[in-house]
Amino acid sequence: MRKRRVIFLILALALLAALATGCKVKKTTQPPVVLIIIDTLRADHVGCYGYERPITPALDTFAKNSIRFANTHAAASWTVPSMTSLFTGVYPWQHGVVYAEVANGTVKSQQVLSDQFQTMAESLKDAGYTTFGVSANYHMHEQYGMSQGFDHYKAFWFKDRFPVDKQIKRWLPKIKQVHKQGKPYFLYVHYFDPHHPYKFNDPYTHRVNPEITLGEADEFANRKFAELAVEGFFWENPDKMQLLIDLYDGEIAACDHSVGRLLKHLPGIEDAVVVITSDHGEAFGEHQNMIHGRDLYGEEVRVPLMIKLPKQQHAGMVIDHRVSLIDVFPTLAAMTGADAPDILVGIDLAPLWAKNAKPERLLFSGTERVPKQVWYAAIGPRFKLINLESANRWELYDIVANPGETENVFAREKTIALEYRRAIAEQRRQEPLHNPGITGEPMSDELRDTLKGLGYL
Repeated sequence: MRKRRVIFLILALALLAALATGCKVKKTTQPPVVLIIIDTLRADHVGCYGYERPITPALDTFAKNSIRFANTHAAASWTVPSMTSLFTGVYPWQHGVVYAEVANGTVKSQQVLSDQFQTMAESLKDAGYTTFGVSANYHMHEQYGMSQGFDHYKAFWFKDRFPVDKQIKRWLPKIKQVHKQGKPYFLYVHYFDPHHPYKFNDPYTHRVNPEITLGEADEFANRKFAELAVEGFFWENPDKMQLLIDLYDGEIAACDHSVGRLLKHLPGIEDAVVVITSDHGEAFGEHQNMIHGRDLYGEEVRVPLMIKLPKQQHAGMVIDHRVSLIDVFPTLAAMTGADAPDILVGIDLAPLWAKNAKPERLLFSGTERVPKQVWYAAIGPRFKLINLESANRWELYDIVANPGETENVFAREKTIALEYRRAIAEQRRQEPLHNPGITGEPMSDELRDTLKGLGYL
């Protein structure tokens, strides 16, 4: 009888041990992934990219723990085609989401990403990630196909950072729960603040320029902006152009604060892959243009890109190799074991920080918001060719010697010009891999007024 009791006790202990082992959380080897977009942030307004104003302390600290790409180009100079390229890893003319139809002051239709594309979020979700996405830019709304692959998604109506921060705070317990369970999470965060109209954003605006008043900001950056810009007022009044820049810098500083706070609260951030970038830049009179989406000069397509690896590997490395936002998807796919669709045009950037990179390739950008404003650009290691199709205008710049793109050397560098023209022509011949859909719902008066104020109409 005693022997049976001993055997029973041994079996019971073995069973309890097995159950205890089974209850242990098996942690994933996949890192958390965080993608932060600061809308309309041109690279040269970030401290670690050489900006003298100290408006980005959080981004500059982040850069010290990350790999910084010194020459990153967006695939388009406005949000919808650029972000769609980032999410799909192909150029705008390959995903087809390139413009919104505008007539009589109304957005008649908006192209929608085909659900036949496998997006970055879908690949991560299929690889086991719980996916979260929040955007303050309404162009990233679900109705435009931007929520594909997200378990939790929210797009706000062209808002500042506060609703975004509040949404993340609401999700944070769930994100922490996912991480505690040993599962990976993907978080996409899209701030909108630096986008026009530039707002008075205290205390950040006054840190940039203590003399700015709320009334002055509203008059020149909001109520009268479109009218004054068309008249050339800001070119003729440099002090008012500087006012716009001051307000823009204040908006960047506000976003920087939110980014710094966000990174302190996310679970597993030490082991995470964190990407910080922008969808496009912003013009302040360079090349006789304002805001964005109207050409492809550097101020509109050069963006920051920083990637923090787990355990801060290669911290502080700076890579001069020219890269594109279409490279983000294949890079994250390679680092997480997610599927990288065969159609991807972007490349995995890991060989660059492993110092095993291939020679630089030609990059491309394109903007086709309206039929008369169709721009294409081919960007190489030294030269950049820009074409305004409707005017058959070609401009070639030596972007190493002349990064401001002010001296057109098209006539002098005929061999390079011809090579790049042929490359653009080859890109132009391509059809969308999957045709986009179209939303044709009439715009409300509120949305029409909002889009007009943002410069989209």
